[in-house]
Amino acid sequence: MREELEMQIYTYNKKLEQSLQRDEIQGLLNYFQELQEPVILREIRKSFPNQKHLDKNLDFLIDNDIVSRQDRRYHLSLAIVKEYPTTELVEKFIQDVTKDYKAEELLVWLGEELRTIKINDTTGVDFLLPVSNRLENENFQLVTINHGEKLSETLPNYFENIDLPKLFPTLAVLIGDVNLEFFSNQLSLIIDQVMAGKKPRRDSIFLDSLLATHVITSQPEWQLNIPVYTNIISPDFAQKMDNESRFFFVHQLTERILGEKESFTYLIKKKA
Repeated sequence: MREELEMQIYTYNKKLEQSLQRDEIQGLLNYFQELQEPVILREIRKSFPNQKHLDKNLDFLIDNDIVSRQDRRYHLSLAIVKEYPTTELVEKFIQDVTKDYKAEELLVWLGEELRTIKINDTTGVDFLLPVSNRLENENFQLVTINHGEKLSETLPNYFENIDLPKLFPTLAVLIGDVNLEFFSNQLSLIIDQVMAGKKPRRDSIFLDSLLATHVITSQPEWQLNIPVYTNIISPDFAQKMDNESRFFFVHQLTERILGEKESFTYLIKKKA
């Protein structure tokens, strides 16, 4: 399971997004979200006696319009989204558009949307959104879309969260400390062999990792076990939305099409 947070914050500002992941900031965010009334600085200090940079962290949150200070009292000023605001749009898309495409085609399109879509304003969300992770080199992209509550033990999830090996016990033991570029290049060679209908030349941790994560299978013959795409569909339905609507639409539609699936993994072969 991913570490449960009271609130996730999404922003177009990559530097801000990274700063918000710091443990001290996360602790403050969770504290302010639970408050019923504004508090004075003395009360905050009592709750965080060991936070060395408390004043600096509070100023950071104030400067980014996440916390407000009025009459020496502090409170959370960030707007928090408690449910998807795009349900009607998603229902219309499912009714009007999904009949023209396979579910996996839509998921591949949505996986690419999840990679690039950003929200204009800094926004708090108090429920988990689907997330995509990827492992890539110049020849391929291996992508996993996760429902939100749990990260499946796949290669993209592992390498995007390599500092959390306990989430991926099989891969952590199998792969260990490895150069990512070298690892992905070795995967590319094996994938090309299997796609050509050939048996991989020798056993290795690279082959074992592909087998363990069900990217390829050896039974009844060597073959890829996940969808492979070179071209991606592009429904124009979402193109007409503003960025905030599009952001939540893409995440909610991904959740709906995944259904009961924990995750969905696919391969994009880059054109030569």
